[in-house]
Amino acid sequence: MSLVLTRAALALKNAEANFKVVKFEAHKPKKKQNLESDNMDNIINKPTGPSKELDLKKIRHEVVKFGMSGFDPTKKEEAKIALAVSLGAKPPKKAYLNYKELMSKRKQEKQKEKEEKELMKSKSVMQTTGQKKKKGSKNDVGHFLSNYGKVQKKDLKKAVNDKKSKKKKK
Repeated sequence: MSLVLTRAALALKNAEANFKVVKFEAHKPKKKQNLESDNMDNIINKPTGPSKELDLKKIRHEVVKFGMSGFDPTKKEEAKIALAVSLGAKPPKKAYLNYKELMSKRKQEKQKEKEEKELMKSKSVMQTTGQKKKKGSKNDVGHFLSNYGKVQKKDLKKAVNDKKSKKKKK
C-alpha cells in the first residue's frame, strides 16, 4: 500500500514535537512612572474655571435629588417632574376635565372671589366708620379764601338770571 503523505498526516505523526504553548498576556502600562508624570502635567495644564462650574452643577443636582428623597410619594413625583422640566424636558399635559365640571368649578371660584370682596368691603366700612373725616381736605386753598371769600351757588344763579333779564329788556 502506498500512502500519500500530506501535511495533515505529517502533523499527526509529529504532533507532540510540533506542539507549541502560547500564553496570552494582556498589555499592562507601567504604573508608577507614567502616572506620576501624567498627574504633574494635569495639575499644571488643568483649567480651573469650567471644571468647578460643572462640579457645582453636579453638586446642586445631587442636593436636589437628596432633598426629594424626604418627600412623600405624591410630592416626590411632582418634584421629579419639576426637575425634569428645569433640565429641559417638556412639561406634562394637563389632565382631562369634563366641560360641565370645569364650568361648575369656575362658578365656585367666582363665588368665592365675590364673597372675599364683600368681606373686604365690610371690613373696610367698619374701619372707616370709626374715623372722622377732616373738613376741607379735598380743596383746601388755605389763606387765599380768607382775603376774598367763597362764592355761593345762590349768588351764581342770581348773576346768571340778571344777565338773562337784561338781554330780554333790550
